[in-house]
Amino acid sequence: MRKFRMCAAAAGLCILMAAVPMTSYGFSLFRSNSETEAAEETAYEFKKGDTVISMGAEAAPVLTALGTAKDTFEQDSCAYQGKSIVYLYDGFEMSTSKVDGKECIESVYVTGNQVSTPEGIKIGSGIEDVKKAYGTDYEESFGVYRYTAGNTELSFYTTNNVVDAIEYLVIVAQ
Repeated sequence: MRKFRMCAAAAGLCILMAAVPMTSYGFSLFRSNSETEAAEETAYEFKKGDTVISMGAEAAPVLTALGTAKDTFEQDSCAYQGKSIVYLYDGFEMSTSKVDGKECIESVYVTGNQVSTPEGIKIGSGIEDVKKAYGTDYEESFGVYRYTAGNTELSFYTTNNVVDAIEYLVIVAQ
């Protein structure tokens, strides 16, 4: 089931990314500085301890703060030439891609209930808890609740109204 959801999420990301110009991976391509700053201020962020993980941010300082990953692997990028690198940590996976020669964070996928969102939602939480924490401004399709803020899409995958996966994805500018 997890592989199906990851494939479905990857397919959705591929479709989204295919519609975006390849230049600069779409980040900040058509935004002014004030729009970019506003998006960064309101975007959803994942936190592991004191480390803040922002989608689209340069990965180097985050990787240093997180320490050595349990495992890493490369996979083909969905819509762009090159590879994405996936770093496996306790309770989550972080994916990165090259953007203008720098490794930048493109997604975080929560894999265990020992980590939670900064708002306290984790695998096993009820959908009503999600709505209390994030509100009702979401899109729902087949048990996937998608919230958007700034340059981040935050998705809660549910079965029988219980969260069984959480994913943060960068939204590329169009």
